[in-house]
Amino acid sequence: MVEQMLNPVTEAKRQAGIDHMLKAARRFVMANGLDATMDQLAEATGVSRRTLFRHFTSREKLLAAAFATGMDDYRHRLPDYDGDLDGWLRETCQAAHRMNAVIGPGFFELASRSDLPTDLADVEHRRRREFRDAMSDIARTAWAAAGHRGRPPKSFTGTVTAHLSPHFTAALVIDAGETWQTAAELAYAAIIAALEVPAL
Repeated sequence: MVEQMLNPVTEAKRQAGIDHMLKAARRFVMANGLDATMDQLAEATGVSRRTLFRHFTSREKLLAAAFATGMDDYRHRLPDYDGDLDGWLRETCQAAHRMNAVIGPGFFELASRSDLPTDLADVEHRRRREFRDAMSDIARTAWAAAGHRGRPPKSFTGTVTAHLSPHFTAALVIDAGETWQTAAELAYAAIIAALEVPAL
């Protein structure tokens, strides 16, 4: 009986440890790139190489799991539509660009390298699919909320996708020397203009 009561607590602690490892590994790789070694990942996560290998049979599986959990967080951190198109769209742009602003070289390597190991290539394909699905959902919601009928045109979905992309944030922050807040404002203005409704 006592053993059964401890199992959920033990499992919760084990899962919390795994979540910590994945978050720390993702943060390190985002900042330093995909070629991080297991020694570097062990140091970044605060556990031994042996512990990492006990949970993840390879460096690639660890990185794949770390990126996969980051993708799961992305959708949950975007606001749900609440009936206020202007407020929701502003919040959506801010949430997307706030998340994009912490993306570093590791993400851009993942998004652009053609020589990814299978586990990482699978995660990248999933990330692209899920990002496109999220952008399509945002485009459909905004299009309907603005009073348009039917599916949004591809040009509108493309506007949403381009302006909420991490690449858009990076262009503003790195190339133009602006902030993620400026990226969010420009994204909002572009999406509102593409909806053919006046900015509210």
